[in-house]
Amino acid sequence: MSDSEMFSLAGKVMAVTGAGRGIGKAIAIEGARAGADVVIGSRTMDELTAVAETIRGFGRKCECITVDVVDVASINSFVDKATEEMGGIDILVNNAGYNKIMPALDVTEEDYDYIVDVNLKNVFFFSTAVARKMIDRGKGGRIINISSQVGVVGGPLRAVYTGAKGGVCNITKSLAAEWAEHGITVNAVAPTMTRTPLAEKAMENPGFKAQVAKILMGRLAEPDEIASGVIYLASDAAAMVTGHTLVIDGGYTVV
Repeated sequence: MSDSEMFSLAGKVMAVTGAGRGIGKAIAIEGARAGADVVIGSRTMDELTAVAETIRGFGRKCECITVDVVDVASINSFVDKATEEMGGIDILVNNAGYNKIMPALDVTEEDYDYIVDVNLKNVFFFSTAVARKMIDRGKGGRIINISSQVGVVGGPLRAVYTGAKGGVCNITKSLAAEWAEHGITVNAVAPTMTRTPLAEKAMENPGFKAQVAKILMGRLAEPDEIASGVIYLASDAAAMVTGHTLVIDGGYTVV
């Protein structure tokens, strides 16, 4: 197998949540560049439509399906529709997430529940819904969960988010252990602060902005730099990688 074939996603169907903007958009576009047909999900159809136009410009199929990732019925509906339209899902990227920069003492129960649901509950139920389909098909698959550098080391002003993203890393290991016998790999990517609309809003908080100085490379990551790690884990080049969290952090967690 040539190097280009090892990293090719030709003939695969990739599903990406939170694909209307930021890292999810970059993952969906780079997946299409690598040869995959793509199913993209978000709460907002307008954003998805714009991403789909780019993907179809590469000659790839793209289906847009709205989804509320905190609603298990909506998750199951997304997976059923994607399977019906595309014949199956080979690669799932659980990218959808949410954060609210605030001191731990200010967190309400409503804040806590929503942050955990968007970042952790959604990953579990999306993964199990897609894994059932993968197991029934008997062709294996790839599940890639987007965690965060603070899911590895923690961080101020994000106590609930760090707990949820740390949970993503550990759920990744557990699901990898359960589904390896079915040929399904489960991995996570833990990005540093990345140039996205969510990060730009967070940068308005001086405490959050100060954390950028800890990135040894001296800058925010770009969305396509995170997407490249996802493409690797989705490809045949990573066939023996499972239960792993790939930290793409510009050196943030080194010190």
